[in-house]
Amino acid sequence: MNKISKAIILASTAFILFISNMSGALSQQSSQERAEDQDLKLNTTLVQVPTVVTDRAGRFITDLAKKDFVVFEDGKRQEVSIFAAIKQPFNAVLVLDTSNSAQDRLQAIQHTAVGFARETNSDDRMMVISFDHEVRQLTEFTSDRQELEQAIKSTEAGFGKLLYEAVVRALEQLREREGRRAVILLTDGVDMRSIEATAESTLRLAEEAGAVVYIVRFDTRWWIESEARRQKAAQPQSKVPFSVDGRIPLPPDFGGPDVTPTGMPKVRAPRIEVGSPSSPRVTIIDGPNAKPRTLNAPPPDEITVNLDKMYDEADKFLQTITSRTAGRLFQAETFDDTRSAFAAIADELRNLYVISYYPPTDRRDGKYHKIKVEVARKDVQVRARPGYRSAKEQ
Repeated sequence: MNKISKAIILASTAFILFISNMSGALSQQSSQERAEDQDLKLNTTLVQVPTVVTDRAGRFITDLAKKDFVVFEDGKRQEVSIFAAIKQPFNAVLVLDTSNSAQDRLQAIQHTAVGFARETNSDDRMMVISFDHEVRQLTEFTSDRQELEQAIKSTEAGFGKLLYEAVVRALEQLREREGRRAVILLTDGVDMRSIEATAESTLRLAEEAGAVVYIVRFDTRWWIESEARRQKAAQPQSKVPFSVDGRIPLPPDFGGPDVTPTGMPKVRAPRIEVGSPSSPRVTIIDGPNAKPRTLNAPPPDEITVNLDKMYDEADKFLQTITSRTAGRLFQAETFDDTRSAFAAIADELRNLYVISYYPPTDRRDGKYHKIKVEVARKDVQVRARPGYRSAKEQ
């Protein structure tokens, strides 16, 4: 072999080794990039956007596809990564306010809650939590209706109302679950008084968790006021306006005491209209053909002021947490109201779209980001999660 041939062979060998090394390096780099991309996906929080679409008459629109939805975050269009069509199973936490004193009222709560459990499908999974002076998780997530009914019927009445702590427990249980997620809360909205959670911290967690919060609210103010005035009449010199130990019963139609207990004035037929606080005047209409009579209303006493504050806080919390999670607030004054509310919630959960996307990687800032969902169809109404609070980088 001459010198030229040897030179060619050596050059060819060197070139092959060079290409082999480069190929290995590129392969290693590609694997590294894939790993980094995978790590990026795993470390980016998926934003889930529960969305309800109805026509003008309130009927659910059930035939939409992924291509029909457009999602914006802070005004910028986002790529939809996961789309869950309707009729898929849901995960829900049923939270029961059992802070009342009488067994018949507790049975009323149990009866309506069992009715909701029976509304669910065999693939739906539900957890039961009850609260009074403590929060009790009565089941894990299960689709066993018998287990759910037994848990609901095992609830006991107690004192106190740790509402915020109960909602936080429910949201934490749902936080890592995918798909349709909801908290269904039966309560009057009053918290007395959670230590490990506040209204603000509970709302913040709701913004992060992405679960829909539905509330079936019953009114207890009339009973609290009657009890406060009874105490005031019995001890007129007392400096304490009233004391409430948390044993708050349900309204009369739920098995509560008479609507006009001792100490509460009877309402004049057919109605009384009260003016605004800035103009405390009362208009009394005694009958269908009577002329209205306007009287000056007495200034609110300490009982009224305290109750106004307590129930204003309750109303604000319930309205805020439902609006921020695309949920709904139902007023339940009767058994029929409650049954209808639970049926409507179950129906909506079965017709709920869940749109998910990965936000920009630089958004792990703990700030609130606005979401807007648009649907490529005319004459529809869209109710979606209005925004979310991103997890803050540790």
